[in-house]
Amino acid sequence: MKAVFTAILSCVLVCGSVLAQAPPAAPAQTEADFRGAVVGFMHAIHATDNLDTTAAFYKEVFGLSSAIRPFAGDGPRNLTDSPAANLRVSMLPIPGQGFNFELTEFTNTPTRTLGQQPALGDPGAPHMKFLVRDIEPVMAGVKKMGHPIITTSKAPVAVKTPFGDARAIFFRDPDGYIVEAVQIPAPADAPAGNVIGAIMGVTVRDMDADMKFWAGHMGLEATGDKSFASDAARLDLYGLPKGASYRTMSAVFPGSRARIEFLEVKGVPRKEFSIRVTDPGASGMAIRVKKIQDLMATLKKEGIRVSSKNGELVQWSATIVNVFIKDPNGLNLELVGTPAGVPAVPFPGTQGRGRGAQ
Repeated sequence: MKAVFTAILSCVLVCGSVLAQAPPAAPAQTEADFRGAVVGFMHAIHATDNLDTTAAFYKEVFGLSSAIRPFAGDGPRNLTDSPAANLRVSMLPIPGQGFNFELTEFTNTPTRTLGQQPALGDPGAPHMKFLVRDIEPVMAGVKKMGHPIITTSKAPVAVKTPFGDARAIFFRDPDGYIVEAVQIPAPADAPAGNVIGAIMGVTVRDMDADMKFWAGHMGLEATGDKSFASDAARLDLYGLPKGASYRTMSAVFPGSRARIEFLEVKGVPRKEFSIRVTDPGASGMAIRVKKIQDLMATLKKEGIRVSSKNGELVQWSATIVNVFIKDPNGLNLELVGTPAGVPAVPFPGTQGRGRGAQ
């Protein structure tokens, strides 16, 4: 859910020889430095049925944990168009080149839908890719918790990745959300612990068409092989049958180190996965955008769906407005911006990770 976006740029004053020896600070970026709408990344979002159960899963399988707390106020209710909803959250910090992963639990929402689980090939299907040093503890945790494995062979598959030779597997968490664990060679600057990074994933209907949204409007510079492949190991990993094919592209969110991977699948039945932000298994991300009023006017003209109350921006605070929309495939996106007439805050050259940091 929405971060309490109060962190403002600070400056530490130094003097004398310390100043003389310190490397020059990275210049602050302004909105004009970004070619698209996205100017920063805040956190990934995943709605749960029972937050305690799902939090226990991520602690057991990946060693990730954070306090669970209530989130009061009308902001989340207006943002999700759930007038009487109650909300609890747990913000999991993902080490390394990762970001924060917000687990939410909405209750007192009459339209709440349970049990919707997408296939990996369904447009709008989200997943989270955890990069790990050792996949065996992950497998032990998944087996202990007893959740379904998507990978056909039910065991880690040897695949080649941009990080080098890897072993990977797909499975589901307690809400049916799709999770991938990828064992990679740990870089020299990798943090301690098993998890050393993460990448968000989403399946798209048509890579070329969807890049008009992600590259054209959002400003992501996606790279990858645009041709389809049918590598047997990858089909096994994805849980796809022989005769299916796939292609992937990836991009880094401007103003951050958070990475997203886009997957397109052909040769299997596909059905759009698009559920409410409050529904267990729903997923999305909170991203910082510039000129949010102009962006929303453009997106509405192009038929982008708006999920927030009355289809309008929510006044979160004196300096923040936000709104939930759906990308062309039904993925929930929380856009966070500045109210009209309020000066935009400059962005540091290297942004922090997660809630309030960006």
